[in-house]
Amino acid sequence: MHGQLRARQRFEGRMLVFHVGSLLLLTLLFLRLVDLQWLRHEDLALQADQNRINIVPVLPTRGEITDIQGRALAINQIKYRVQMIPERVTDMTGTLAILAKQLYWNAHKITIIRKRIARSRSDRPVHLDDQLTWQQAAPLAARLHHFPGVDVLAGTHRYYPYGELTSHLIGYLSLATPEDVRNGFLPTELVGRTGVERAFESLLHGKPGYQQEEVDARGRRVAVLKRSAPETGRALRLSLDVDVQRAAARALGKRTGAVAVMDVHTGEIITLLSQPGFDPNRFITGLETEQWQQWLDDPRKPLLNRAIQAAYPPASTFKLLTGLAGLRAASPLARGYTDCPGYLELADRRLRCWNRKGHQHINLHRALVESCDVYFYALGDQVGMQRLSAEAALWGLGSPTGIGLTPEAKGIIPGQQPRLMAGQRRQNWFRGETMITAIGQGAVTVTPLQLARLAAAIANGGLLLRPKLTAGQAPEVIRQIEVDPGHLKKIRQAMRDVIAEPKGTAHAQLAWLPWKVAGKTGTAQVIAMAQDDEKPAAPAYDRHKDHAWFMGYAPFDDPRVAFAIFVEHGGHGGHAAAPVAAAIIRTLAAKHARRAEVVSR
Repeated sequence: MHGQLRARQRFEGRMLVFHVGSLLLLTLLFLRLVDLQWLRHEDLALQADQNRINIVPVLPTRGEITDIQGRALAINQIKYRVQMIPERVTDMTGTLAILAKQLYWNAHKITIIRKRIARSRSDRPVHLDDQLTWQQAAPLAARLHHFPGVDVLAGTHRYYPYGELTSHLIGYLSLATPEDVRNGFLPTELVGRTGVERAFESLLHGKPGYQQEEVDARGRRVAVLKRSAPETGRALRLSLDVDVQRAAARALGKRTGAVAVMDVHTGEIITLLSQPGFDPNRFITGLETEQWQQWLDDPRKPLLNRAIQAAYPPASTFKLLTGLAGLRAASPLARGYTDCPGYLELADRRLRCWNRKGHQHINLHRALVESCDVYFYALGDQVGMQRLSAEAALWGLGSPTGIGLTPEAKGIIPGQQPRLMAGQRRQNWFRGETMITAIGQGAVTVTPLQLARLAAAIANGGLLLRPKLTAGQAPEVIRQIEVDPGHLKKIRQAMRDVIAEPKGTAHAQLAWLPWKVAGKTGTAQVIAMAQDDEKPAAPAYDRHKDHAWFMGYAPFDDPRVAFAIFVEHGGHGGHAAAPVAAAIIRTLAAKHARRAEVVSR
């Protein structure tokens, strides 16, 4: 009896454990159902949809770029591209081999594509090929069911109709880098790298759209469920005039150099040319390593935008500022005369004038017209380096213009800080260094765009403007330069007589143009030599020749445009650079005459 009681108690204990365990399991099952069906319903439903719905980005159409007349500088052409979502490809090696055969990829391109896939997220589209015509893309598009994860998409690609002519100004695009992707771009998007394409990326780019696609278990598209259209980028109308750009390029020919032309009242850029240029379309179609290396090795540096990125000694164009500094400082020589025997004695050296016979008895006006070095050696000595530096900085030299294109060189203006001798405390500048700076040689450097803006400020009465790339923008005045109107009048008249007077350094090239031109020539010495050495009549190599400058504005009586022309190793400014200005002025005058004729009808 006692044994039966213990057995029954054991049985009841086991049943209790069973019932409690069952209740606990049912409770856990109920809580799990509540979690799945109620608390996490939306998340799980979304995951289920994602197993059969693919979200595909739709790239926006980039805004087009035109010149002031509406002529296309950067347009979009219909082309086809191939992309892949790696995680949906079952046989990567086999798929790439078939695509390579069908699309004629070489081993180098396959290597690049493999690296691109390796560094990209497996669930994101990876760019494989683009710029395909329909004839190239159609055979692949018809067999996409054999290539899960691969897609052929219609879209636009960038094309630059004027190629090298506008390459530095407009710039180019290239595929998004990993850094771009981290900043929000899609891996298959093209991003502006240089020029206007980079400066106005946020406006030109647009916003991507998205397409919901139903896919099967192998990732192949079954149907399009929903589409959100992308937002097209904004069109951009530049102030650039292609006719003037082309005229400048033709006049410059095969020589290396730069041209900047701007409106003297608005700061709008009419021409910004750097030669040699490059074909920006090569970047869009896939730049070969050999081509890139060829550009890098070219001694003429075709990838360098000389109009804004390179700074050179301004030579005699700087004499305008030396003259203004002398007038501002009430220097006796700025209001008087000196003698030029062809050189100036300084200690045991002779600082020579370009005219070895000398200019004899000469004042500021004649010194600017005939570009007498000796006069400005003496004037710079009277004014001093600090005043020369302050005058140059006042007129915008030694700092970027703020045009918005990057990178932009700021140039060098000696004397902005006291000179620092090696191993010593700060010292004063030597007289010889000041004299050399006064004629635009030595350490002083400027960009062509800075000189064009200087010419515009002289023409418009001292308004230092920020250069503008887009048409119709309000002028942005950086500052009104405080300058005596009488001083400015003297400088302007001297600039006019550089062309108008028979002894002017640009008389032969510009005296008979439709518009009266005011300007200043410059010839920058490239090879350093002792001032009392005889300069060789003909350098042995072009790279030893002087740089040529011409800057100014027109028309003289009613200024409209300012310009600066730089010819690298071109020789004398009047002979090499001034004819380029003549071609620009003829083109502008002819266009103005045609517009006036249309208005009068």
